[in-house]
Amino acid sequence: MVNFKKHLAGKVATKPVDPVALYGTLDRAHDKGPLRPAQEAILMAWHQTQAKTRDVIVKLHTGQGKTLVGLLMLQSRLNAEKSPVVYLCPDHFLINQTCEQAKQFGIRTCTSDGDLPEEFLNGDRILVTSASKLFNGMTKFGLHRQSIQLDTVLMDDAHACADRIREQCRIRIPRDEPAYAGLLALFGTELEQQGTGTFAEIENEKRDAFLPVPYWSWLAHESEIASILAQNSDRQSIKFSWPLLKDMLKHCQCIVSGAAIEIEPYVAPLDAFGSYAKAAHRIFMSATVTDDAFLVKGLQLSPETISNPLTYAKETWSGEKMILLPSVIHEDLDRDRLVKWLATPGDKRKFGRVGLTPSAARSKDWESYGAIITDKTNVGEIIDGLRKGDYEKTVVLVNRYDGIDLPDSTCRILMFDSKPFSESLIDLYAERVRPNSKATLTKAMRTIEQGMGRSVRGEKDYSVIIVVGSELVRTLRDATSRQYLSPQFAKQVEIGIELGKMAKQEISDGEAPLDAFNGLIRQCLTRDDDWKTYYGEQMADVAPAGANNAILNIYAAELKAEKAYMAGDYGAAAAILQSLLDSGSVDADDKGWYLQERARYFHSSARLDSQDQQKAAHKSNMLLLKPATGVKVTKLTVRSQGRVERVQKWIRSFDNYGNLDVAVSDILGRLVFGVKADKFEHALNELAFALGFAGERPDAEWKEGPDNLWALDDDHYLLIECKSEVDVTRAEINKREAEQMNRSCAWFDKHYPGFGAKRIIIHPSGKIQSAAAFTHEVEGMRENDLKKLMKSCRAFFKSFEGLNFKDLSDEHTQKLIDLHNLSVSAILSSYSQKLKNLK
Repeated sequence: MVNFKKHLAGKVATKPVDPVALYGTLDRAHDKGPLRPAQEAILMAWHQTQAKTRDVIVKLHTGQGKTLVGLLMLQSRLNAEKSPVVYLCPDHFLINQTCEQAKQFGIRTCTSDGDLPEEFLNGDRILVTSASKLFNGMTKFGLHRQSIQLDTVLMDDAHACADRIREQCRIRIPRDEPAYAGLLALFGTELEQQGTGTFAEIENEKRDAFLPVPYWSWLAHESEIASILAQNSDRQSIKFSWPLLKDMLKHCQCIVSGAAIEIEPYVAPLDAFGSYAKAAHRIFMSATVTDDAFLVKGLQLSPETISNPLTYAKETWSGEKMILLPSVIHEDLDRDRLVKWLATPGDKRKFGRVGLTPSAARSKDWESYGAIITDKTNVGEIIDGLRKGDYEKTVVLVNRYDGIDLPDSTCRILMFDSKPFSESLIDLYAERVRPNSKATLTKAMRTIEQGMGRSVRGEKDYSVIIVVGSELVRTLRDATSRQYLSPQFAKQVEIGIELGKMAKQEISDGEAPLDAFNGLIRQCLTRDDDWKTYYGEQMADVAPAGANNAILNIYAAELKAEKAYMAGDYGAAAAILQSLLDSGSVDADDKGWYLQERARYFHSSARLDSQDQQKAAHKSNMLLLKPATGVKVTKLTVRSQGRVERVQKWIRSFDNYGNLDVAVSDILGRLVFGVKADKFEHALNELAFALGFAGERPDAEWKEGPDNLWALDDDHYLLIECKSEVDVTRAEINKREAEQMNRSCAWFDKHYPGFGAKRIIIHPSGKIQSAAAFTHEVEGMRENDLKKLMKSCRAFFKSFEGLNFKDLSDEHTQKLIDLHNLSVSAILSSYSQKLKNLK
């Protein structure tokens, strides 16, 4: 072997540390040219500041080569003899993709399925692995003082990694495991007090029924909880999280559903992972469209880190999205029609078509039309087929809003089907009780934006994104919700709304709705010059936004308060939240949430203060925990004389008929059999106010009583039990459902003495099981009755199209109410039927 050192004229071969210079030395593939300007600018800025800054967020547009930038940063650290270094991916799907890219550029990596490889530990190679490999209770990186000391940790898609870390710090116990039964028995009485009807559904194994364990009960039973979990700690559901949570159970929350129990810390114990907590340098890759404020809590980064990312200032937006909201264009362009259109296979397709749904249940009709449904076992193979040009069948991704890239012809049409929802019970609880909070809206809009970014992965990439599902359309149409989007995406949605108006004009001039819709799609896909120019002009003024300081401050205060509480400084924890409440940055709807958190902080040191705070929290937001000392039910009332004015006020809350129609479509779209109970009941409550009545959800708000209660006027009430999830083929109302109605009737008699009510059960069957019986007269609203009511409501609000909302006549509004059979007398007599007894 030739000793080349002898021929170096006294020079010593050195490894470049400057990542830009380093790139020039790599043995990369022939088609890999020079660094892009954005990559070079980011790498130069990082190289100049890395020695002074421990934590760095790198924000680059999609398709600008973040993976290569990250790999070069880590190789630079290795060349500087700083090791070991690790590249963390959100999931296993991206590990092979990252390693393949590293290979093409001549950067040496390694992976690990078991023990950590020697070439990683000795600094020869970059370890590419999943976030879950480092962050779990049995991690090969070690916990606490046994943790392996790392020089640099890099997270690709930091938000997705933060989500995976939460999952790894969470215990989820399925119903069929012994620990579920033990915990349900321990907390059954307390849970029933938090919601009699919901607890009955939990006992009946209803998947979507859930209740939180009150913090006062959880804290009182810490030792019993530990005993139950310790006895089952070898089970898959517990063992990977148990080492993390076993000594911090008092700092965890618990939600019980009919299918599982979830236990999760209020703040992830990141200090347990010394490899992360004590790393000399940490790099977090993020998209320019993403608000990173969540990382303050998710990864416990400082607000200063969030506010000062590394960015490439010369580019303001990237890629082309034609976002279309078909239901806004014309009511004929509904979800069912468009899903069938996109899901049906076709020969000789030149590009991929992809659907994105929130759940497997939502994918059933896609599958029936011939689309391929992905899951954890086949997603890699199916996406690889798309990349190889297998376009015949439409591909459906189920609840996969990040981590999958569908560039160029892989996907030119993406249908975003329905609003995403969380799979975590803790998140579902937060979404239920604080749906309009900054935290909830930020998280929801981030997920939507991530999903709609799957099909545009570069500066020159383009795609049509079709938005279906009334709740999702309503969210994107709402200007308040859009302020939580990035400026780039918010503008793209605004363009989509304008395109809808243009298409409506074409339809009014005689064009068929489907032709107008398809015409827009063709203009994008055939690269129509006028469309491209219009899009460019509209996007020209878009500028990236900095960190959302209001949300940043809220997350920072929440983290600081929780850490003070964990340190035993209960007074300081409560004071931090009080300062947050006093700051004016907390919405009125969210006030109760923070009062409940203060009540939890006071519980161990000032029990009376805790009880007072919990009463105030429930009074502010009745969906929160019912105080242990109980609550006094406030009677729901409404004045007869003001109904017309209330209807008009609701209509005037919308800027125009288009926005009114979207809201009405969303409400009525959730009032069909098959919709989850919580969404159905919430829609029914919204409808009460839209029709000028007063409404509430006693079972959700007072923790007892019927699902819905409407006050129609001074003397008339509707008491409603909703069974929206009952199979439409069910032959009878069963004994359990009858008993639930009987309890609701008794609740009404207790709290509304002297008042009468029409008692209705919304149920597909009109017959009562022989073993069941009602204590009061009850009528049934079956599928046809419900459709009849929805048809009347649809026609009533349609009557306001073309009217000036600011100049509505009382007399005309009343005539429309009567015309569409929505008077109090009509509602009491027209939309329900007597029930029959089965013998």
